[in-house]
Amino acid sequence: MKKLLTLALVGAMLTATGITAFAVDYPGGSQGTEVTTSVAPTFTVSIPADTTVEFNELSTDFGSVTLDSARLAPNKAVQVTVTSDFDLNNSVDNEAVIPYSLKTADETAVDADYAAAFTTAGEKVDLTINITQAAWDAAAAGDYSDTVTFNIAYVDAV
Repeated sequence: MKKLLTLALVGAMLTATGITAFAVDYPGGSQGTEVTTSVAPTFTVSIPADTTVEFNELSTDFGSVTLDSARLAPNKAVQVTVTSDFDLNNSVDNEAVIPYSLKTADETAVDADYAAAFTTAGEKVDLTINITQAAWDAAAAGDYSDTVTFNIAYVDAV
């Protein structure tokens, strides 16, 4: 029985030592391996909150458009444009309007042609609502409102 057990162990050892590990031989003795990842762009933009304009105020702070946080690809930007008819509309009479304008702190008109491009977190544009005295003088009594839409896009930086 000892001989049979010894023979079985010798056979097992010969089988185990007969297994050969294979490796690929590359010229020069080394080979690189590529490691990749992908980081998606992310950003947060704050826009002005609902604002009330007091009667006869010629200029009212509208707040800021701010790029709060940003992880952008090189040569990319977050672009903000504005859509509005820039008329405060009377809630009862559709023909009664108070025209207004939006301007940046440096008095640039914010209209259909305006676009702010942000590339770094913390960048902002301060806005004001401006109504002329003539527009106030011509206004009918009543409640007025308008919706300003801020369009945000991820674009190629200029």
